[in-house]
Amino acid sequence: MTVPQFAQSHIFRGTTLLLLRQHGLHISQRNRRGEAWLETEIPYEELLPVGLEYHRPGPLRMPPAGTWVAIWVLVQGLSRLLHDKAPLPMELWVACGGFLLGLLAVILIRRYRGRRVQLITNRIHLTLRHQPGQRDALDTFVDAMRLRAHAYLREEYATVNPLGPIELQLHRLHWLHQLHVLSEHELRTLSTRLTGRLSLDPVKLMGQDLETPYVN
Repeated sequence: MTVPQFAQSHIFRGTTLLLLRQHGLHISQRNRRGEAWLETEIPYEELLPVGLEYHRPGPLRMPPAGTWVAIWVLVQGLSRLLHDKAPLPMELWVACGGFLLGLLAVILIRRYRGRRVQLITNRIHLTLRHQPGQRDALDTFVDAMRLRAHAYLREEYATVNPLGPIELQLHRLHWLHQLHVLSEHELRTLSTRLTGRLSLDPVKLMGQDLETPYVN
């Protein structure tokens, strides 16, 4: 049986591996040397709700005033040299090229770092790189993770026993309903099977709430 997983690698940041195991989501992040700096497993009981948030890079800001002053000085120097028809020194060409390449690198890095996606769970927010080619695979993995968590919680916690402690089981059913594991109809059906009552509204007498009578 194939274990659902999602993997992502980066030349500088290392690798991220997400695995759906029997009892929870396993997360492993390693650096370029293969050393693990995050290794954890989140139980399905603590996983929901899950979702993705895609963050786009913000608008590019204009370079600071000092950058424009440096460009102006550079342009003035070049114009004077060209006016005198003197050959440009190699050092000046290197300085110009380095300055322009540095400015381009800053712009690209700002754009690149803004492309990220967050995997949000009840227990951890995990930041990943937003790779358009992996978007469908990541969406599919998150859907599988949600379905696996729902199936696990249903199997482990959605069974009721009218002969057991009723209050504890009712609390558990409401917890599953809040996580959208149980629908409203399923909650009412299981609650009725557990308590013998069609309604869980408190019984009132002369404006006072009475202790809820349950039929076992």
